[in-house]
Amino acid sequence: MKTETDNNNFVAVCHGEDAYSNAISALERINLPDLAGKKVLLKPNAGRKVLPGKGITTNPPVVAAACDFFQKIGAEVTVGEGTILGVTPFECLESTGIAFEVKKRGIPMIDLDAAAGNKTEIKDAVVLNHVMISSGIDDFDYIVSIPVMKTHMHCGVTLSLKNMKGCLRGREKVRLHQLPQPEIPINEKTLDLAIADLATVLLPDIVLIDGSIGMEGLGPSAGVAKRVDVVLASTNCFAADAVAAVLMGLNPEEIPHLRLSAERVGQSILLEDITVVPSNWRDWIKPFELPPKEISLNFPKVEVLDCESCSACVSTLTMFLKRNYGDIADYLPLKFAIGKGHNEIPDGTLCVGNCTIKAGGGNTIVKGCPPVSSDILKALTSN
Repeated sequence: MKTETDNNNFVAVCHGEDAYSNAISALERINLPDLAGKKVLLKPNAGRKVLPGKGITTNPPVVAAACDFFQKIGAEVTVGEGTILGVTPFECLESTGIAFEVKKRGIPMIDLDAAAGNKTEIKDAVVLNHVMISSGIDDFDYIVSIPVMKTHMHCGVTLSLKNMKGCLRGREKVRLHQLPQPEIPINEKTLDLAIADLATVLLPDIVLIDGSIGMEGLGPSAGVAKRVDVVLASTNCFAADAVAAVLMGLNPEEIPHLRLSAERVGQSILLEDITVVPSNWRDWIKPFELPPKEISLNFPKVEVLDCESCSACVSTLTMFLKRNYGDIADYLPLKFAIGKGHNEIPDGTLCVGNCTIKAGGGNTIVKGCPPVSSDILKALTSN
């Protein structure tokens, strides 16, 4: 296959309104092994039951391009995903429009949550001593991570490295958000530390980052769609994520999970160590709005007590407020609690999510992991 370089720290960036063509062109420019007859798993970001074009999930034309490209070079292609609780991968693949493109090409899809979990010990772990990885990935020779370019309320960004979290078995995805702080003093979030631990045992072989329509603000699901019209490809997830971060207007070294993961496996995210084509790729930088530090800033007379929550509960509560804020005026001011880190929650607080049960006391608790928006409204209006 003709490529522009054999450098492992090489990233190809393609720009234009045609996401499919961008993805094909980017893949054609990177140095790939001989994949003829090899089993290749395409892992998009399709973990939520939403419509395409919102910047929440991978754009279907990018997945379609990956299917066509890898089939053309003789690989046996499969598309697989594992999702958040409450939905199935097949439901999400259908709603996001990805299943339509995959079925049209006669390519199989697999539910990574339906397979058994393999317990994998992590040597020299900081917070994640072991992890249950879906055995659904075991039969594949190569994994292609195909994330969508998004900001993330807890991790700064979610790109190819964090997209691999979807390969964990079922509730294991939630456990990464619920790990206790390590005994040794360290000024990092446990989720960032967990992703770095995970990176020592689970990394993609090939990366295709969809920046056609990304998401800024309160990502990964409650932000605003942002058109960037870029697609990146690489065989180095650290280099790809670093370049994607720059295109988002961010400094890769200031993204904790990316920096920590690179350090753990001896990789570089310094731009001086990465070769990027074309040379004018920085012309396509479009700074992303970062997530707000506090949800309450967006909703007057609403206070959110957020202590070590996961993105699922934050997204659920935020979407609830966006959709219902105008209808709950009679109940303002309101106080909500989310997250696992509360020792005590004040009286008169509506507790959202199972993590608040222990500290909830006599407060109303909306159970779920995460709960659904309608249950929050029902709990509020029934009191």
